[in-house]
Amino acid sequence: MITLNITLWIEVVLALILMFVLNVVLYKPIRRILEEREKKLEELRSEAEKYERNAEALVENFNRKLAEARAKGQAEREKFKEEARAKEREIIEASTKEAEQEKNQSLGQLKEQIEAARKELKEKVEAFALEIAQKLLGRAI
Repeated sequence: MITLNITLWIEVVLALILMFVLNVVLYKPIRRILEEREKKLEELRSEAEKYERNAEALVENFNRKLAEARAKGQAEREKFKEEARAKEREIIEASTKEAEQEKNQSLGQLKEQIEAARKELKEKVEAFALEIAQKLLGRAI
């Protein structure tokens, strides 16, 4: 059986002294270190969240600027295409007018040549007819 004597009380006192010493020497410093570590972790988490929000804002800003730049580039490309089409129409119209003028000039020259040839042939028709008749008849008329 268990006997209650002075050694039991000495053991209890020693246990209390040990708990007090361990509390002062070991438990309190460990708790303080753990609390400091938890504070640092919380600070790091908040900084990481802040940096993440900042990074998201930068990415959003970048994407917005990229979309604006693409839209601006597309608008400029369409503007240049329209200018090129207008220039193309202008060149085609100018070359068509020039070709039409050259055609009309050539037709005018051709008509003049045809008229000159007709006039010349009309003047020589009698001479040709007389010559043909002489050859067919074999004598001078």
